[in-house]
Amino acid sequence: MKIGKIEKDRPIPEVNSRIKYPWSNMDVGDSVFFRVEKGESIQQLKRKVVPSSRYYGEKTNKEFKTMTERDPEEGIRVWRVR
Repeated sequence: MKIGKIEKDRPIPEVNSRIKYPWSNMDVGDSVFFRVEKGESIQQLKRKVVPSSRYYGEKTNKEFKTMTERDPEEGIRVWRVR
C-alpha cells in the first residue's frame, strides 16, 4: 500500500445518483411519481427506487418517504421530507 500526501481544503464531491433519479433536485415537500411500466410489478419498481432514495438520503443527510399509489395509475410516489 502506498499512502499519498495529506491535502488541505480539498472539497468533498457531491453525491450523484448513478441512475436517473432526481434526488439532488428535490426540496423538502417535493414529490415525484414513478409509474409502473408494462411488464413490471410494483415490487420490482420499489426494489429499484426505494434503495436509491435511502442511499442518497444517508449520504446527504436528507430523508425520503415512499408510498404506493394504485389510482388512477399504478406506481409509487416519493416525497422528500427532510
